[in-house]
Amino acid sequence: MKVRWPSRPTVGRLPHVEVVVPCYNYGHYLPGAVEAIVRQPGVTTTVTILDDKSTDDSAEVAERLTEQHPNVRLIRNEQNLGAVPTFNKGVSQADSDYVVLISSDDQLAPGALGRATALMETHPSIGLVYGKTQKFLTDPVPRPTRPAVTWTTWDGDDWIRMQLRRSWSNIASPEAVVRTSVQHEVGPYDEDLPFTHDALMWLKIAAVADVGHVNGVDQAYYRRHPSSMSMQVGLARDAWERWRAYDRFLSSWPDRASAERLHPHVRRRLADEVLLTALLLGAESPLTDEALDEAFDTARRIDPEVVGRAQWSDLEALRDGRPAEGLPAHARAAARTAALKSRWQRWHRYRYFG
Repeated sequence: MKVRWPSRPTVGRLPHVEVVVPCYNYGHYLPGAVEAIVRQPGVTTTVTILDDKSTDDSAEVAERLTEQHPNVRLIRNEQNLGAVPTFNKGVSQADSDYVVLISSDDQLAPGALGRATALMETHPSIGLVYGKTQKFLTDPVPRPTRPAVTWTTWDGDDWIRMQLRRSWSNIASPEAVVRTSVQHEVGPYDEDLPFTHDALMWLKIAAVADVGHVNGVDQAYYRRHPSSMSMQVGLARDAWERWRAYDRFLSSWPDRASAERLHPHVRRRLADEVLLTALLLGAESPLTDEALDEAFDTARRIDPEVVGRAQWSDLEALRDGRPAEGLPAHARAAARTAALKSRWQRWHRYRYFG
């Protein structure tokens, strides 16, 4: 990892960024997403809206945006393809220097593309740049626009090892800018991973290119609401879906030594995370039998060796309504609470610094 001061690339042709905006029944969000793209300074942009045969007025809204902005175009799916196939349709046809995939309910922060491409123009080995995202419910609150404080760059394999040791992704998605040649090299998003296709994609990119992070400033605004794809997965299911993505990557990563070393680490970490989350939630309010069964089943599917570990025994005690055995149980409960707080703090720190 290297922390660098930003530098200005050689003056010349502005980088061309194609921003792919898939849309299904989110026509009311489209104007905000598109306006935030076309106002980006320091780059030229093409906005490709892909309407996935929406049943609302999305296509009509998109048509009006193409009339207002010459760099906005609309592609309409003849039939509803679903999210990931539509993503692949969009990024596969990109012929720009860089490509961004952003949901129609999210927005880019002012200056985000200029900051990201400045890093990539300065360091041609970098294939993926991301940064901090601000989550919002109704409208984002733009903070004062300022240059990036610093850049952080990683060798791709080092970044992969860092991500797998954590076993969770700190890229929300709209802030990710990818070198188009690298995007085409690694191929499409995995349509068998409807919830973690992006986590796998970032790892695949890092396997062939280096990774950069824009520090100290918002790069995108990520909408959180009940209909968001990311909100449709339960906590145990979320760990399972991450395991599927990481397992798929590790099974094909050319660095076999690292893959063999990290595979059991990821397996154990995610299985323990399922039980830890259930224990923490169960300490606050009773869990349903269905939730407990899902936690046990998911943890065991990820890592059969989880059966009998301390957190498994503690969750069994919680399910049976009896105290966990021995004085160490109290220490384990305190450690779980501390671990959750530490994980939250690390998550926030890495949202700023990768």
